[in-house]
Amino acid sequence: MVNLIVAIGKDNLIGKGNMLPWHYKEDMKYFKEMTMGKKVIMGELTFKSIISYINKPLPGRTSIIATLTDYTYPGIEITNDIISYLKDFPKDEEVFIIGGKIIYDLTLDLADKLYITHVNKEYDGNVYFKNIDYSKYNKVSEKISGDLNFSVYERIE
Repeated sequence: MVNLIVAIGKDNLIGKGNMLPWHYKEDMKYFKEMTMGKKVIMGELTFKSIISYINKPLPGRTSIIATLTDYTYPGIEITNDIISYLKDFPKDEEVFIIGGKIIYDLTLDLADKLYITHVNKEYDGNVYFKNIDYSKYNKVSEKISGDLNFSVYERIE
């Protein structure tokens, strides 16, 4: 199953440069809980951002880097064709798409489930998620906590 996880602010804001425009411990905890023990696929810049922040790949997860360059990192799987990779991904396993923007844009239509943290507060940024056609999804869960709304959407078949 292909999952996409993202925190989206007002006006579909998702980033400021190559960083998140906000920091919510509760959202980081949610991200960790949802992705722990799973495969996570991300673009090269997102991977490098994680490395610069925690000095290692995300612990407890299998990282896969989608890139068109010859970038490598010890022990990390690389794919140069994220579309084929996800189309061929076993339905009985879970993979989480974790960004960045280009990867989200390429893969939104392939995701079976969307894990979206809606951030209901104004932030400054310059990277935006493309518009989601929510009529293609059923909201299957929602938890509101302060400025955050944790929602899960399943694609309607």
